[in-house]
Amino acid sequence: MAPKHLIIDGYNVLGAMGFPPHRVVEQGEHHREDFIVRIGLYGHKLHCRITLVFDAWQQAGRDRQVSHRAGVTVIYTGQGEQADHVIQDLIRTHGKETAVVSSDLEVIAVAKAFGAFPIRSHEFMKRLIPAGLQGPAVGRSRREPFQKDVDEVPTGSREKKGNPRKLPKKLRQRNRIMKKF
Repeated sequence: MAPKHLIIDGYNVLGAMGFPPHRVVEQGEHHREDFIVRIGLYGHKLHCRITLVFDAWQQAGRDRQVSHRAGVTVIYTGQGEQADHVIQDLIRTHGKETAVVSSDLEVIAVAKAFGAFPIRSHEFMKRLIPAGLQGPAVGRSRREPFQKDVDEVPTGSREKKGNPRKLPKKLRQRNRIMKKF
């Protein structure tokens, strides 16, 4: 089942794209606005609701601002309020019908606890490149299987059962959901 709501940590993904937050703020809103438009196109392709959260907690005298642009709900946090906390509140509200894009471990832990589907920023960023918007996702690669140390080899039966080329069940489930993104 594909998530119905995608929550994105804006500056986290921009950082994965090579635009650190301080550079985006110094150079004006050009990168941020381009990113919002790109996310809007991506959301139109996915047919799901997208909420994009940006940190603005260091700006004095600012309240939380919510706007709707290019089919995306954009939230700028208020003074003293961090995007991670806003994202965690959204996860608690929407639960299992949510996918969360962030590389913050605390956000990922909350997402897993509430049944949301976590996606790392660098993994999501690969799907936003222009070629990725026109066709299938680019840059997919198979992961190397986990190698056990010699000490960890079980001493039981040496006869193995099952398909040795088949990925573990959790990895297959994750890949199935990621194909929808």
